[in-house]
Amino acid sequence: MENLPQICVDTYDAFITTERFGTREEVIRWIKEVGIDNKVTVIISPSDSETGKRGRSNKLIFGRDKGGKHKSTDSETQSASKKCGSPFKIRLTPAKDGSGWKIDVKCGLHSHGLPDRLEGHSFIGRLTTDEKQHVADLTKRHVPPRHILLSFQDRDPENVTLITQVYKHKSVIQKEIRGSRSEIQHLFKLIEDADYVYWSRKRDDSEVVRDIFWAHPDSVKLLNIFPIVLVMDSTYKTNKYRQPLFEIVGMTSTELTFVVAFAYMESEQTENFCWVLEKLKELFVKKDLCPQVILTDRDLALMKAIEIVFPRSINLLCRFHINKNVSAKCKQHVVNDLQKTIDTLWMEVVWASDEVEYGQRLHQLEQACVDYSGFINYVKDTWLTPHGHRFVGL
Repeated sequence: MENLPQICVDTYDAFITTERFGTREEVIRWIKEVGIDNKVTVIISPSDSETGKRGRSNKLIFGRDKGGKHKSTDSETQSASKKCGSPFKIRLTPAKDGSGWKIDVKCGLHSHGLPDRLEGHSFIGRLTTDEKQHVADLTKRHVPPRHILLSFQDRDPENVTLITQVYKHKSVIQKEIRGSRSEIQHLFKLIEDADYVYWSRKRDDSEVVRDIFWAHPDSVKLLNIFPIVLVMDSTYKTNKYRQPLFEIVGMTSTELTFVVAFAYMESEQTENFCWVLEKLKELFVKKDLCPQVILTDRDLALMKAIEIVFPRSINLLCRFHINKNVSAKCKQHVVNDLQKTIDTLWMEVVWASDEVEYGQRLHQLEQACVDYSGFINYVKDTWLTPHGHRFVGL
C-alpha cells in the first residue's frame, strides 16, 4: 500500500457484510449490484482459481476493471491501457461450516477517483433480459434505436445503456429472424411473402445479385392512377454492401406523396438506371402511359437513362439540392458580409418569371460577383448554362 497516492477512495464499508449466500451466482450478483450502487465496476479477476486459470473453483477473487498493471511490449506500435493499478480486492470462499459463501474484503481502496456516473462503460451498459425484450418489442413496431434509448432513460433516469448496445441487440434479433439465410436471401423471402412485384438480375455466370427492383401491389395501383409526376433519388451507405438504395416516389392530385418502388443497384451507371426504369415501365398497365414530369438531382447517369427510357417525359432538377450546393459554394468563395446578399440574388435568378427578368437578375448577380469569378463561373458552368431550363421558373 505504500505506493498508493495520497488521495484515494475507500469503499471497504460498502462491501463488508456478514451475510452468507447460498450459491455462487447469488454472491456474484450481490457484489456487482453493490459495485454499481457505489460507481465501482467489479469484475472477476483472471486468477480466480487455484491453478491460476479462469474457471469455477472453491474461491473467487474480485477486482476493479481497471485493476492490475499494463504490460509493455517491445512492439513499436503505440498502445494504451485502462489499467491503473487499483489495489481493490475482494475474496469469496465457501464458509467452513457449510452455511454458504462468505465475503472477505481484502482491500477497499481505489488509486483513482470514482466517476459520478458509469455512463459509457460497456459492462454496466449491457442490456438486461427485460431490456432485451423491450428492444425486441419496439423493434417490431419499427421504433428507431435513438427512440428506444430514450425510452430506457424515461423508465430509469440512471440507465447508462449506450446506443451501440441497442444496435448490437437489434443485429442479434435480425440474425435470429434470418436464420441461415443471407441478407439478400432474406430480402427475397420478405418480398415474396408480401406478394411484391419484383425483378432481379445476376452477374454473368455467377450467383451474385447485381440489381433488385420491387414494388408493392398497392403502389402499382396508385402509380397507374397518378402517373403524372415522379420523384427519383438515391440514398447512400445505408446497408452492409454499400449499395445505393434507389427510391421512386409518386404524387397524387392532392399533392400527397406515395412510394412507387425501390431498387438496390450494383452501381449508379446509366446501364443500371436503364434496367431499373425499364422495370418501372412494366408497371404501367397501358403501355403508352409514362410520367409527364420526373424530378431528380443532377445525377448525369440517371438523367441520361430517363432520356433513353422515357424520352417524352420532362426531367426537372430539384431546386432544394441545387440551392444547397450553390450556398455551400458561395461560402467557399465569397466573404461573409456578402454571402446573404448573393444568396438572395441567386434565388431571384431561380424564380425569374420570364426571360427578360431572368436576364436582369443574372446581370445583377454577375455585378455582385465581379470579384468572385470562381463562384459565378461555377453557377454558370455547372447549373445555368447546361441545366437552367430544368429548374429556372421561366
